[in-house]
Amino acid sequence: MKLLVTGGCGFIGSNFIRYVLREHPDWKIVNLDKLTYAGNPENLKEFEGDPRYRFVKGDITERSLIDDLFGSERFDAVVNFAAESHVDRSILDPGPFIETNVKGVQVLLEAARRYGVGRFLQISTDEVYGPRG
Repeated sequence: MKLLVTGGCGFIGSNFIRYVLREHPDWKIVNLDKLTYAGNPENLKEFEGDPRYRFVKGDITERSLIDDLFGSERFDAVVNFAAESHVDRSILDPGPFIETNVKGVQVLLEAARRYGVGRFLQISTDEVYGPRG
């Protein structure tokens, strides 16, 4: 199994990657992260040099980068943690939220469709899913 994990240098994403590589020693992960305020590559320093793990610095809104990754890596699944997740920041300036949480997801979904990726897990925020009922 080969996974694309986006936003994998954040708190939740890095713990997910650590879990997957510990529990599934035959799986491979490509971690795509823009390294904004929430991403820290030190969270996954233990996997530097591990052939099961590859880090790519980049933005999920960059169509050419996403196409290159999907074309060369042939992912089995995508787990998208990349998001602007601070509510107060989205209220003050919705632009970054719309770019990442909407446009970025659309770029990933289109690539997954074009390249025949059968599984896509979207992790997001209440700005996308709405308030709890």
